[in-house]
Amino acid sequence: MKSLITLMFLVTMAYSASGDPYLPDCCSSEETRLDSGLIEEGPETAMQRNVKASMVGTWESTEYPFVVKNGKKKGRKEGAFLLYNFSPDGTYSISYGDASSKVQEKGIWAISSNGKKIQLLAENTNKRQTILIKYLEFDELVLQHAAVQRIKPFSPGDKSVFFHKS
Repeated sequence: MKSLITLMFLVTMAYSASGDPYLPDCCSSEETRLDSGLIEEGPETAMQRNVKASMVGTWESTEYPFVVKNGKKKGRKEGAFLLYNFSPDGTYSISYGDASSKVQEKGIWAISSNGKKIQLLAENTNKRQTILIKYLEFDELVLQHAAVQRIKPFSPGDKSVFFHKS
């Protein structure tokens, strides 16, 4: 039943006539803008706690996660994958690559006070990345990777990527 309700919600959002099909009506573009990507200092909000609790776990991409040049399938890598693991202690690990190459990254993660963004700070670097949470419910997640830096050709670009909790 939950899956049916979730599916109905996704279909409704996808055919919505206003703006971004994955952005709920409650959210303004200001709340979801990927500007500096800085997470606000201060006590953790209830929204942050709830989103963080939902994010904890392993998330696996359910579609081709990387940018395809000029819309051609030729750009697709065989066996491409993108996997996030968010731990409750605020650490994360990412694995991505294809059948012939695998890249791993570790660091710390945080949620913005409005619960709309994830910020990643990679271990041993000053690289900050901001990811927009477009949809999160049960075991489904849609992330927009607009400000994410990855090793080429494994960049998701500014596309939205669907994930399923493993």
